[in-house]
Amino acid sequence: MISPLNYHLEFEPNFKDFTFYGKEFIEIKIPKATNRITLNAAELKIRKCYLETKNKKITATTKLNEKKEELDIKLSEKVRGNVKLYFEFKGILNDRLLGFYKSEYKDNRGKIRYLATTQFEAADARRAFLCWDEPKAKATFDISLIVDRNLVAISNMPVISKKKNGKKIRYNFSRTPIMSTYLLYLGVGDFEFLTGKLGKLMIRVVTIRGNKSKGKLALDYTKKFLKDYEKYFQIKYPLPKLDLIAVPDFAAGAMENWGAITFRETILLYDPKTSSTKTKQFIAEVISHELAHQWFGNLVTMRWWDDLWLNESFATFMATKIVVNYYPEWDLWDQFLETSMNDAMRLDGLKTSHPIHAKVKKPSEIREIFDSISYDKGGCVLRMLEYFVGENNFRNGLHHYLSHHMYGNATGDDLWDSIGKISKKPVRKMMNTWIHQVGFPLVEVNKQNSKLHLEQNRFLLEHNKKYQKGLWLIPVSVGTGSNTLSKLMTSKTSQITFNQKKFFPVVNSSRKAFVRIKYDRHLLTELKKLVSLKKLYYVDRWSIQNDLFALCVNGTERVHTYLDFSEAYHGEKNYLTSINVANNLNFLYFLSFHERFAPIIKKYAYDYFKELFELVGWDPKPDEKHTDTLLRSMVIVVLGKLGDKKILQEAQRRFKTFLKKRETLRPDLREPVFSLVAWSGDEKTYETLIRIYKKAATQEAKLRALAGLCNFRSEKLLLKTLEFSLSKEVRSQNIALPIIRVSGNPYGRKIMWPWLKKNWKTLIKKFGLGNPLANRIVGSISLVADSSMEKEIRQFFKKNPTPGTEMTLEQALERIRVHTNLLSNIKSEYNN
Repeated sequence: MISPLNYHLEFEPNFKDFTFYGKEFIEIKIPKATNRITLNAAELKIRKCYLETKNKKITATTKLNEKKEELDIKLSEKVRGNVKLYFEFKGILNDRLLGFYKSEYKDNRGKIRYLATTQFEAADARRAFLCWDEPKAKATFDISLIVDRNLVAISNMPVISKKKNGKKIRYNFSRTPIMSTYLLYLGVGDFEFLTGKLGKLMIRVVTIRGNKSKGKLALDYTKKFLKDYEKYFQIKYPLPKLDLIAVPDFAAGAMENWGAITFRETILLYDPKTSSTKTKQFIAEVISHELAHQWFGNLVTMRWWDDLWLNESFATFMATKIVVNYYPEWDLWDQFLETSMNDAMRLDGLKTSHPIHAKVKKPSEIREIFDSISYDKGGCVLRMLEYFVGENNFRNGLHHYLSHHMYGNATGDDLWDSIGKISKKPVRKMMNTWIHQVGFPLVEVNKQNSKLHLEQNRFLLEHNKKYQKGLWLIPVSVGTGSNTLSKLMTSKTSQITFNQKKFFPVVNSSRKAFVRIKYDRHLLTELKKLVSLKKLYYVDRWSIQNDLFALCVNGTERVHTYLDFSEAYHGEKNYLTSINVANNLNFLYFLSFHERFAPIIKKYAYDYFKELFELVGWDPKPDEKHTDTLLRSMVIVVLGKLGDKKILQEAQRRFKTFLKKRETLRPDLREPVFSLVAWSGDEKTYETLIRIYKKAATQEAKLRALAGLCNFRSEKLLLKTLEFSLSKEVRSQNIALPIIRVSGNPYGRKIMWPWLKKNWKTLIKKFGLGNPLANRIVGSISLVADSSMEKEIRQFFKKNPTPGTEMTLEQALERIRVHTNLLSNIKSEYNN
């Protein structure tokens, strides 16, 4: 097999016609004599190609296969050994936010400016240069960038020389370590730098001119977290510099390019006067996630994309672990359960889900697995594994894995073998049941005296016996808090004997295992009393009703059973439990918003949210919890939409004051207030919010106003919001936000699907095929359709194929059926 050893790359971007010129030498190893070479290329015009051996230059002809994204090279004679391939080519600085692309922005004087940046993961390095564009084809890189004199160039490594090149400047960068193509970075623009140091390591926050002061928080986070990662992994960060680059146009949230991490501006830049508490936390989490990749993914890389989870699951898990060390008051592990675990279970409860280790054959399939399974389920399973083997064994196992595979490629089995060797536990055997199997188990629990009888089957949101098979090795714990006993469940059924005076009958205490629990009727009644008396650990109080709600969604339990059980949570002051009960009641109400029985569910929701509001109020209390600040926004919005007149009036009052004096409305309350004035607003309100959007100085502020614009009750105004989102005023990276928000608005349900059909080609043109935003938009269809529309939706996407969204579409259609069935079940309960 031909393998690359080193790439010597030169790029010269042209901002007049948005193209770039490239020159390339690839040193390759050819083990067996051949006159044929195939490598990856897309959207490149090859101007010259030849091969050099030690003795001579060999001519070559090329043919680009656009469908396969491959360049076939035919040499005039056969060669073997170490040789060099030479290319000259021309490419496009596209506007699709992938490959080597342009980003447009306005400077402080309102003048339109451009920068060039890259996004190569998963398989888009081939749009910038010719390469073997897959993770295992690692090589070193020597990069040169020729740029206009008023611009700056950035790559993965430090600059080793700057030289005049005619009217331009040539930047030469030092050679990279051996690495995969998707981690390479190229950046050209009018950048400025906020610089710091961690020992000898140079750390820079890179922004467009005028924004560097907003990078102070990110720089502080990076220095803290990087130090902890080095300590935890017992391996130093391996590069001589680290850049964190704020990019105006960016499809994903961030990208872990080795030594040159890119971010959306809203996820890196922080202004204490205008940024929210949520933004402050999110910046910390994303920076931590990307720093984890510098070891998991960059230093040790998966062999192929079917092990993507090795990158993303670990970054998800480790991001929380490291941030918690510095900000324990944020209760991030609780938030992890509410967001990551719930998101993963919602997706993995579908029969159209996929295993963590997913089979991937082509680039469009890679994009589909950047989802909650690879990130969140994987993170949850790692949390379960750490519990099973113990923290020290887990950490030492990771060190063993990284040390043995650094600068190379690895698989999941390599990781399990390392942790198993250290812990002396059957790690590979247990984890293979979680990694290679789609779905997760529902464990049914029946109590007979001091014995708990357990039986596992696959949990499904849409019942189908064909898909219910499965057997997992489950580390089961019984009890609550620290008072528990444990057992590894290795068969379909199992039995646990426990001391009823010593242990409470809670199974899967602290939700350590990625499973749902179904208790028998008597146990559920017993647990309701324990919940009401606050006798159980708060995570168990959360988990019991969380599982019960999921059983209502799939039709196993009646919705009234859940509503009745939720009464036990009045007086609950813990964030995790409160937010989940609130989310569940809110979901049920807005699902049944247009139904005759909606007032019955509305009463449960209103009473619960009113109680929460009494706890948090409009304004922060001295020394209040970080999570109370997060809870406040959600409680105020939902209570207003539930029709609380005082909340709506107060939102209007604060909005009017804000219009006169902006600083009177705290950043944390701006989106909730914008949303509620829209909810009860008119055309005049719409125009006011549009002006706020246009005058906003930051992307974060713009997104708050854009979110507010999605909350009108007028279909006409919601359509105006959607049309506005297609204008040049809204960046293509933000196009999914109004679509998802209007889809979640009960007054937007009728208009959303017709609008999507009408504007689909415009949307695709705006963000481009292959963009991850397409999956988010396709997924939002589940919020606006019912099962009677399934045939129509299928036919539409058959006529308008969108590669890379096929699995997402099937999942959206299944969610539609789940929601339709749930609504039908509620109707049968309350219409009789």
